[in-house]
Amino acid sequence: MINYFFLFLVSLTLALFVGNPLIRLLKSIGVKQSIREDGPKAHLGKKSKTPTIGGVIFLIPLFLLTIIFCLMKKSFLSMDLLVVLITTAIMAVLGFVDDYLKVLKKHNKGISGWTKLFVQLLVSIVLYKIYYGNNGLIYLLWCFFIIAGAANSFNLTDGLDGLLGSISLLSFLGFFVLFSHYAKNELLLFIAVVLGAVAGFLYFNKHPAKIFMGDTGSLAIGGAIGSLAIVSRHELYLALFAAVPIIEALSVIIQVLGYKVTKKIYGEGKRIFKMAPLHHHFELCGWGEIKVVQTLFFLQLICTLIGVFILFH
Repeated sequence: MINYFFLFLVSLTLALFVGNPLIRLLKSIGVKQSIREDGPKAHLGKKSKTPTIGGVIFLIPLFLLTIIFCLMKKSFLSMDLLVVLITTAIMAVLGFVDDYLKVLKKHNKGISGWTKLFVQLLVSIVLYKIYYGNNGLIYLLWCFFIIAGAANSFNLTDGLDGLLGSISLLSFLGFFVLFSHYAKNELLLFIAVVLGAVAGFLYFNKHPAKIFMGDTGSLAIGGAIGSLAIVSRHELYLALFAAVPIIEALSVIIQVLGYKVTKKIYGEGKRIFKMAPLHHHFELCGWGEIKVVQTLFFLQLICTLIGVFILFH
């Protein structure tokens, strides 16, 4: 019997151990967050000097502990776990390259959106072949929708201190309950390690943040969540376990479409929200950063609990 709480504690401890040395290293080599110029003005001063690529803090325990445990107990290295690990790794590398280019250019534009979507499509094709064989184009599009949707929606959610870290803890907890219900022990192992690692990262990312996870962390988390949904064969639970990231992504889509439609009709674009993603809209409505994070956290908590309730009824 695996002691998942022990795995959680070991992962948490390792993340806490890694955190401060990594922050000092990133500061010493000038790896600072590039803030979007059209974002909230308050972010330009207080967040522009904070180091990024902090996702490494939880990615080190995630991969190190999962691989060590699988080497100790080789029966746990299933196809499902391998798929989740590799998908998470690919998204982490994609995010790291994006972060590196932003630091290099000293601008908030890294890899193009089309390049990210192309990589996500390649990952989706592999998952389609593994889990759906040749059952038709609709299943390939479904895989792409899940992987790209999860990766990019979690990426968009990463904009305030502690927001994505706290939201993703609830998302992973939802899948932990799901895999507990279906006795998928190797995936429970993975999620226990992730929960500890992300909780450790949150210690450094809580307001005021000492470090940001960057695309390295946010794309990795999104890739992990998306691949967990596919290997579970219960992808629709994403609608509840990742409700806030989905809402954040929808706010961006609504903002862009609304602006284009109103520009075509009235000759001048109108914005539905003060700013997208949604967390910035709340900020510009006068909400403090902590209030926004707490509100979205409780919204995600409610949605996750609804998902768990549905699972057992």
